[in-house]
Amino acid sequence: MQLLDSIKNFLTYIERQRRYSPATVKTYGEVLFKFAEIHENLNAEELTKNHYKLFIRTRRMDEKLATSSIALHVACLKSFTKYLVREHILATNIAEDLSAPKREKRLVSFVPQKTLDLSNLPEIENPTLQMVRARFLMELIYGSGLRISECSSLTWNRLDINSHMVRVLGKGSKERIVPLTETCEEWAKKYKEKLSEAGRMPAIQDPVFLNEQRKAHNVRTLRNDIYNLLRSLGWEGKASPHVLRHSFATHLLENDANIMGVKEMLGHASLNTTQVYTHVTAERLKAAFKKTHPRG
Repeated sequence: MQLLDSIKNFLTYIERQRRYSPATVKTYGEVLFKFAEIHENLNAEELTKNHYKLFIRTRRMDEKLATSSIALHVACLKSFTKYLVREHILATNIAEDLSAPKREKRLVSFVPQKTLDLSNLPEIENPTLQMVRARFLMELIYGSGLRISECSSLTWNRLDINSHMVRVLGKGSKERIVPLTETCEEWAKKYKEKLSEAGRMPAIQDPVFLNEQRKAHNVRTLRNDIYNLLRSLGWEGKASPHVLRHSFATHLLENDANIMGVKEMLGHASLNTTQVYTHVTAERLKAAFKKTHPRG
């Protein structure tokens, strides 16, 4: 089978059967189509580990890709090879010991607790629908740890105010249940009232963040809401929904939350992903030690 045909079949497989996110399918497609360009006359059955090594070496040297990008390329090739073995196109997993470069340890960005304290959030006089939407969105991300994509696809029937929980449809269509804060519930009520005033009273199955066409607001609009809100608080660092989600996790761990509980609330598949936040709190502890201890 032609390599390009195998790649197209693989992308269909991870999209429809494995339920990979559209972003992941797009990224894997970009990597594999580049791979096919280099080996355009190759059949999938003829693949060897050397073909992979040549591709990785070429991408690294010619395009000077970052370590994280090379690691993603390796992950993509490994996933593709498992598919080829599953489909009996390859007899053995030629990518099994294909190694990715070690990623540089990088501390995540987060907003300090005092900046997000309720006392620091200004009262809004005569708020617009957009202002209320931004506050409600912030409470969902910072209060419950949702991803911005999860907020965009959230529907009203997944918000259970009575039990103070939200059912989140995360990556790979995996559902998790996360607590709602009282503040979030208050802003949910205000937001629904604003929607009603604008003639957009939502049905139970409607998207929470409903636009004028009664469709879900796109992620870019919601990102802008968070950016503007954080800037209005005087935050000069990176202002994005993911920074708020980092803040959610970091502040929980700083206040002695169980890391396994934080992992479940974030919807992480691996504890390794969550452990980056323990590095953040450890670095802050070391900084405080050096500043305050006589022998620091």
